[in-house]
Amino acid sequence: MSPLGKEDSMRKNFLAGVLAFFVVFTAAAQNMAVATVKLEKTEPISGHQLDEMIQAIEQLEGRHLTMAEKKAVLNQLIDQVIVLQAAESDKKVSVSDTEVEEAGIMLLLQQLSVAGVLPPGAVLTDKEQYRQIVEEQGISVEEYEESVRKQLLAEKYITLNNEEALSSISDATEEELSSEYLRRVQEFVIEDSVWFNHIFFDTSDSGPEESKAKNEKAKKVYNRLINTSATFEELVISESEDEVSKVRGGVIGPVMVGDEVANQFYGSEFIASIFSMEVGETSRVLKSNVGYHIVQITEKKPAQLLPEDDAGVRSYLEGVIYAARYQEVFGRVTQATIAELRGRATINYFGDYK
Repeated sequence: MSPLGKEDSMRKNFLAGVLAFFVVFTAAAQNMAVATVKLEKTEPISGHQLDEMIQAIEQLEGRHLTMAEKKAVLNQLIDQVIVLQAAESDKKVSVSDTEVEEAGIMLLLQQLSVAGVLPPGAVLTDKEQYRQIVEEQGISVEEYEESVRKQLLAEKYITLNNEEALSSISDATEEELSSEYLRRVQEFVIEDSVWFNHIFFDTSDSGPEESKAKNEKAKKVYNRLINTSATFEELVISESEDEVSKVRGGVIGPVMVGDEVANQFYGSEFIASIFSMEVGETSRVLKSNVGYHIVQITEKKPAQLLPEDDAGVRSYLEGVIYAARYQEVFGRVTQATIAELRGRATINYFGDYK
């Protein structure tokens, strides 16, 4: 996964608030219920459960909620319970453990990206790091994934019971695609980019003495490259410590001008060095934040604007427009589903929420 690059406290505070929207808290036995809901079974919503949700929203909003807003939050919790009860009783609706884990990781990445903790498009492949980030929020992975499971069940129930409406969403017209392209044109500007092969010597976990030894080793390999018949490709295979890139010749790229992740990972001085080189040129030993490199530039491209008829651009725009339409229809059928379920449910309010 790409480096976090932000303070842990920011991640903890933001994610704790986000998770509150998905976790159905277990009510303590001594907690007074503020409402009970019965569709398939009687289920209480405790004052503690409601307060947790309200506090999470107030933290995100940076203000106190009005009583009317608190009642709206309670009704949101009631809606979640009703839909979940309906989903759990519907034999057509099921969610696999794999779906839950994949959705859990995706949700985590989305929220960390929104918080600015991770760049958009970052990938989390380390299961142990996923577990660690979740547990830093004060809940277990099992609790977190149970909340994700409930969310997926509710979404599947709504989807399966509104297939006709969701499948009738129309494709984008040419006019809509052109309009969306103009609105998002800056997204299709590709900055100057460079591809390179490298022979890499890793110092990311090294102390001063080991780093010095790696530098000496890199210099010896460079001398072999310059003074013997050994080719760059052969030295990548025999000497490079980048196990991922070495199997494909040491290739890295594209790296683009202004790429914050690359600058943070390699360091701005290293990035400036590779952009100053010409195609086919081989560097001396270069130092980065993570080690030493012998670099060979394989390709450079100037900044360009991807045209509207580019296949990738068109596919992206079609997806954006479809997603917006799907979200609108899904929201509408969700409200209709909730209204129908509420008509069959028994709901009681207590205390200040009567």
